[in-house]
Amino acid sequence: MTFSTRFLKPFFALSGLGLLGILSLVPLIEATIEQASRLPGAPPLSDAVFALLILGQPALLLLVAVALGVGLAEKADLTSLILRLLRGQAVKRGKTGWGSTLLLAFIFASAVAAADLALRQVVPGAFERVPRLDDVTLAGRLLGLLYGGITEELMLRFGLTTLLLWLGLRLTRGRGRAVLVWIAVGLAALAFAAGHLGALAGMQQMDNQVLVARTLVLNFVLGLLFGWLYASRSLEHAMLAHGATHVTFWVVTPLLVLLVQSFAG
Repeated sequence: MTFSTRFLKPFFALSGLGLLGILSLVPLIEATIEQASRLPGAPPLSDAVFALLILGQPALLLLVAVALGVGLAEKADLTSLILRLLRGQAVKRGKTGWGSTLLLAFIFASAVAAADLALRQVVPGAFERVPRLDDVTLAGRLLGLLYGGITEELMLRFGLTTLLLWLGLRLTRGRGRAVLVWIAVGLAALAFAAGHLGALAGMQQMDNQVLVARTLVLNFVLGLLFGWLYASRSLEHAMLAHGATHVTFWVVTPLLVLLVQSFAG
């Protein structure tokens, strides 16, 4: 297999997919710059420099993550259907179970939506400046599907999880793979959860312990699901579940609110 087929072709294809998520940041760039400029200790940069940082940093992380995934995924016995197809390899696993992946995403996302609403009822003051999970603009929905469902999965699962598992296997000479998988999945889930704290920082809510704990715990749980799907099925299953999670938020949250109101009435 040539270097072009083994590395370049899947690298450019998967990077191209991930860059769609980076582009979905563009419609929100003005609001993001305004939030970033209000952060404590934010440097006095021009809007153009802020925009370059906001788009350039994730783009660079994406390219590094894709390179790691393309180079190391199969060595860690992880798979991407796109990767295998572009290399002309048979799809050994991950080609079935799409329905159960969607079901798992629906169950986990519904539980997260219910937990979020419950916290809003218990400590309403903590959520005064935080929109509900279904209060999302069209640009925000595209961001959730493209950046969340594709770009974040390439970064956190295809890149970081792969690297962590590969390193663990190298250090242990392949022993205890099942434990190493969960360590890699868990650490990547922690990084995934921590990455969502930026939104709280933009709203100057980092001193709100309830919001910080809610953001970390709920996103960590979802990160575990996406990581398990990647490790046991394929990267594409993790992508599908991530995108479906956002759709579930938008559909189930208002239904849960109506259900609670009907019982309260």
